[in-house]
Formats: sequence, C-alpha cells, structure tokens
Amino acid sequence: MKIIEWGVLIVNYLFLGGLSAGLFFVSAIATFLYKLDEPSPYTRIARLGALMAPWPVMIGCLLLIFDLGRWYHFYKLFLHLRLVSPMSIGSWLLVLFNLVALVNCYAWLTERQRNDLFAKLPRRLAFLGKFNYDIDHWRRRLAFAGMPISVGVGIYTGVLLGAVQSRPFWNTNLVAQLFLFSALSTGCAALILGLAGREQPVQEMKLLYGFDICFMVLEFFIVLPYLIHGQLSVQAVQDSLKLILGGPFTILFWVFFLGLGLLTPLVIELRELVPVVVSNREFHYNRILAATTALLILGGGFLLRYIFVYAGQMSAMQ
Repeated sequence: MKIIEWGVLIVNYLFLGGLSAGLFFVSAIATFLYKLDEPSPYTRIARLGALMAPWPVMIGCLLLIFDLGRWYHFYKLFLHLRLVSPMSIGSWLLVLFNLVALVNCYAWLTERQRNDLFAKLPRRLAFLGKFNYDIDHWRRRLAFAGMPISVGVGIYTGVLLGAVQSRPFWNTNLVAQLFLFSALSTGCAALILGLAGREQPVQEMKLLYGFDICFMVLEFFIVLPYLIHGQLSVQAVQDSLKLILGGPFTILFWVFFLGLGLLTPLVIELRELVPVVVSNREFHYNRILAATTALLILGGGFLLRYIFVYAGQMSAMQ
C-alpha cells in the first residue's frame, strides 16, 4: 500500500522558500526604483524586504533536513553537483540564495544595528568585529545579483514537484510558473503585513498593492491553463484533476485557495487602488483591511502548496 511520503514539513519548506524568494524579488525592484540619499516609499519596502528575506528560507531548509529521516546525511547533497538532478541543482541554488540574501540583509543594517550586532558576539567570535563595514553601496549590486537567483528559487519549488513523472497531478511545466507567481504575491503580502503596523505607510501600500495585483492576476491566469491543460491531457492527468473537481480537495481548492486566498484579496486590492489610478482619488488606507488581505494571500499561498503536495501524491495511488 502506497503512503504519503511528503508531509506538512515539505509543504512548509516549499511555502517558506517561495516566501523568501518573493520578499527578495520585491525588495530588489524597490532598490532599483528609489533614488540614493532621497526619502522615498521605495526605500522602506526595499529595506524591510531585505531584512526579512533570509529567514523564512533558512527555517524551510532546516525543516527539509529534518524531513530527510537521517538528517545528519544532508551534507551528501553537496558532495556532487548533478545537472540532471533538480534536487542537486536546487540545493546549491538555495545555498547561493541564502548567502546573497544574508549579505544583502547586512547591507541594509544601520550603523547602530551593526554595532549592536557585533557587540553581542561571544568572546570567541570577537574577531569578526573587523568585518564591521558599511556596505550600503553594494545594495544595488546585490539586488542585481540576487533577482535571478530569487526567481530561480521561486521556480524551483514547483520544478521539484514537476520533475516527478509518476505523479500526473504535477506533470506539467505550469506548476513551476504557478508557484513562482504565488511566491512573488506572498512576498508582497508579507511586506504589506509588515508595514501594516507602521504609521500611515500610504505610499508604500499603493506600490505594494500595484505589485501584488500584477502577481495575483498572473497567478490566476496560470490556474486556468493548468485546469484546461489537464482536461485536454492524457487520461491519467484527467483522473488526477478529479481530486479538485469533486474529490477530497475540491472545497479546499475552490473555496479556500481560489476564493478566499486569491480572488478575494485581488478584488479588495483592485477596489482600493483602481479609483486612485483611474479617477485620481485619495488612497484611503485601512490598516485592518490591509492586514486581513495580506493574511488571506499568505494563507492561500500555503494552501496552494498543501493541495499540490498531497493531491499530487494521491494522484499516483489512483
């Protein structure tokens, strides 16, 4: 009897990896848009995204290591780079992303934050104090270097599933694209949630809503081709789609992911932003509404990965 091998730890790993990729990507866009030495709403987005980006993926990698069973063998993933193995390529991609994200995070620390950080180091690590340099002039270079890597991480979380040929629910390149746009949208949502507690971040919210609307529209227009492609594909793929078309994941997919996690926040953000753009009206920022919208998007991003991980494995059992 076949069992579910990839559980909730893998779901969290895919979600957190995509979240970090989205945070870095949006932060990098904002880094290129703001003008040096001038106050700008882009600056707060770029800084917050850079400070948040490294941590979700690091937590996700730890979850992945512990899910291996023999977690102390994780180093074997890095003994050889196999270009035909999505797992091998993805492992090295995550290492590279973590390094760039951490350096970028450091580049956005203020002088006081850097001094406090090095002051808290234990005596044995005091020698690291000599690396207390101001590298804020590296910010755009790091953003330029990290953007394609973050896109790679966002796509990789979907490629990892699509590479398993024996799971008809995953057997399409559209999964990677769907996961990428979902990752970018959750990155925007995390920034919206992070700024919701700040004092009147009106300009930042307008920019993030604009980014997020674009990503969610793209995500929606990947969901539709995915369903159409499945219905026009071989019988095994058609049968696998029954898991979300009347099967055990139907309500979870259509009501909670598509309805509450994608379309509802999309409508809310369009309702808030379109009058500002079309009629030049004042943007009425509502902190509770912004936080609720962000939480719906984050929940939808998690559910998307939950549905695909579990439904994909069940599709091989049919």
